[in-house]
Amino acid sequence: MKKFSSKLLLFGEYGLLYGADALAVPFPKFGGALEFTVDSNDKTIQESQSEIQQFFSTFETANLNREMHFPLHLKELKNDLQKGLFFYSNIPVQYGLGSSGALCAAIFERYSIFHKNEDELNDNELLQQLIQDLSLLESSFHGRSSGIDPLVSFVNRPVLFSPEKIQLPEIKTSENDFSVFLIDTKIKSSTAPLVSLFNQKMENPEFKNLFQNDFLPANNAAIQAFLKGSKQELFDQLKQISAFQWVHFYEMIPQSSKNFFKNSAHNNTPVKLLGSGGGGFLLAFAKNENDLPSEFSKIRTV
Repeated sequence: MKKFSSKLLLFGEYGLLYGADALAVPFPKFGGALEFTVDSNDKTIQESQSEIQQFFSTFETANLNREMHFPLHLKELKNDLQKGLFFYSNIPVQYGLGSSGALCAAIFERYSIFHKNEDELNDNELLQQLIQDLSLLESSFHGRSSGIDPLVSFVNRPVLFSPEKIQLPEIKTSENDFSVFLIDTKIKSSTAPLVSLFNQKMENPEFKNLFQNDFLPANNAAIQAFLKGSKQELFDQLKQISAFQWVHFYEMIPQSSKNFFKNSAHNNTPVKLLGSGGGGFLLAFAKNENDLPSEFSKIRTV
């Protein structure tokens, strides 16, 4: 069956909670697809089957189909579960790559009444309906979801989120006059404790003022510069973002990455958190890709 990519939230970490713009892209290096198995003792497959079964039970019991713009064919899903349906995925869990989002996108693609028409996907009202439905699906898996992760996996295109609308901008990372790399911290991280820490910080008026007046404008300006391919403006904003995170998000930077993070701006290779931080990947930007060690993974998204 169709493979659904993981996703990267390039910009918008934490700011999303307070009305900032956000830019996410599909990351096809990792992905997953629905498959069938007749009989398997594989623990990973069993866990996936159990996860989808739990989703089905929650979704059906709460009668969530009535809240969907594009309801699911639940009888078909139930029948497929009995045939050994599971989600085969190589997306690292607790890495901020949207593993459950890819699963929700796969379920929505196969079992909803929605039939994707690429020409219609630029309609903001339709995108709002899709993100609401996908949010509902993912919330059935782990309690709360913005719908961003499954939407990126489902449309398989870069998605620009703003308080007013959702857009699908064209981005060709291979054509940019700069490079974006992933730094693998080799640490798994849970989002909830870090969001809780951030919310505590926002209770401090001084931090809240700095976040709203320094970080959010730099975040939004960096997105626009990235989309336009304006290298100098992008790196000016990235240095502000990196410096802010070094001072105010220090606890969210993995210990093993702190030295590199601290020195990156001086080396013209600013580093920032990818998502909530704490582990997973970091993002590094380079005006010249030779400025970064070869073991870092260059991002090729579309």
